[in-house]
Amino acid sequence: MPEEVLTIVKIPLSEIAESVKSKHTLPSKLTEARIEGDNLILSFTEETMNMEESPSHSHRKRRARRKRNRMKTRGWEPVGRIVNSKGQKCTIYKPFVDALQNQQLTPEEQRKKVESVLRANRNRPSEESIQYFLNNTLEYLREAQ
Repeated sequence: MPEEVLTIVKIPLSEIAESVKSKHTLPSKLTEARIEGDNLILSFTEETMNMEESPSHSHRKRRARRKRNRMKTRGWEPVGRIVNSKGQKCTIYKPFVDALQNQQLTPEEQRKKVESVLRANRNRPSEESIQYFLNNTLEYLREAQ
């Protein structure tokens, strides 16, 4: 079994805050420190002498910006729009209809075909995305019969 050397470094938060304050001329008081993903977030405020005169502000937390998972559908011809069983408005695209019209496919083969159509358009689909397009197209085909 290979040996592993583990090195642990412990730095006080106040030391990090002082270093950042002096380097960037920030306000004097550290009010909040938190970790978001791979980032350390430090919040600084200016200390006021008279707390009664200053209006009290509630702290607004910023939402982390997340990339939306959009599928690239350029070049796909829409064949219809439905409201699916979950109440979502969905556009049904021709490549999925063409791939799933064969009734003899097993559910796993259907899933693989939908995944290959998504990947062919330079998407990196999650399992949820594959199921979304598969289920919506199957609902559309059931309604069309």
